[in-house]
Amino acid sequence: MLGADYLHGTGNSRGADFEYTVPLNGVPPVTVAVPGELDVTTRDARNFFGFYTSVEWRPLDRLRIDAGIRLNVTHEKQQHDDPGAGTSDSDRRTSGRPGGSVGFIVTAWKQNQNSVNLYANYRDTFKPAAIDFGIEKFDNRLILEPETSRSIEGGIKARFFDRRLDVEASGFLMNFKNLVTPISVGGLPALTNAGTQRFKGFESGVSLFMTKDVMARATYSYHDARFTDYVQDFGGVPTQLAGKRLEMSAHDLAAFGVVYAQERGFLGSVNVYYTGARFLNRRNTAPANGFTTIGLNAGYRTPKWELRVDATNLGDRRDPVTESELGEGQYYLMTSRRVVGAFTLHF
Repeated sequence: MLGADYLHGTGNSRGADFEYTVPLNGVPPVTVAVPGELDVTTRDARNFFGFYTSVEWRPLDRLRIDAGIRLNVTHEKQQHDDPGAGTSDSDRRTSGRPGGSVGFIVTAWKQNQNSVNLYANYRDTFKPAAIDFGIEKFDNRLILEPETSRSIEGGIKARFFDRRLDVEASGFLMNFKNLVTPISVGGLPALTNAGTQRFKGFESGVSLFMTKDVMARATYSYHDARFTDYVQDFGGVPTQLAGKRLEMSAHDLAAFGVVYAQERGFLGSVNVYYTGARFLNRRNTAPANGFTTIGLNAGYRTPKWELRVDATNLGDRRDPVTESELGEGQYYLMTSRRVVGAFTLHF
């Protein structure tokens, strides 16, 4: 296969600099008047070209090899104006880089509906950085470097007992460059490229179809995400973060669930999710314990309509799950206990 594509996009934002105060407990909600003049503007235009080719080859009945290569070219320009601060900045960036992948999948064993498949692949990827419509810039650039990565992955997928049992497991290693991450510049949020990182680990999952209407699934993964070269300024002190784990990245993730789903009639499920211990900051000086959440759903289904009630985070955990872009030591908490009902009509 041979091909080419072109994507053009523009984005414009209008805003204003103003201050308001929010109580620490968030009560009562603050009403903020919209400024009369939105004079802080950002205009961005991006052109993304791609030329690609790929091939699929079956040298043996049970062996398939896939390979492809792509040339990426991105041209972007951005204009930012803030009359109140007396600033007007513009930036242009042209980035080009080939990427590609190669991999194989082999059926090591097959009998009736049962099988064992092995696979492995290598990928080299390129992605333009997210557009920052914020009011601050970092390192005198409005447009960030593109994100790139090189990764290898291999694993196994198997089905046993006439497809009643599905098993999968895989391991991976990824070297990442220019990860876009939030920082604080002068107390205001901004985005920056975070040097280089390495992600490695494995993922596994088992699905058991106990009856026609009942299925159980369990998953476990181990992720090790670390900086390999990134210097960040903390209180005027440049700090090398090589070897530190990425903030909010847990080593252990696990889940278990049982689903009862009929084509018609009652349905329901229970799911348990576990997130392991992690660090809340990039210097790895603020550890946080792991936590578990539980979700339930129930409903009734007919050919014409469906009624469902979904409940998440029944234990009402409010653990920090994402670092705020407003600055170090500030976090977004997990969404509180939530129950949602839905009624659907089929036409």
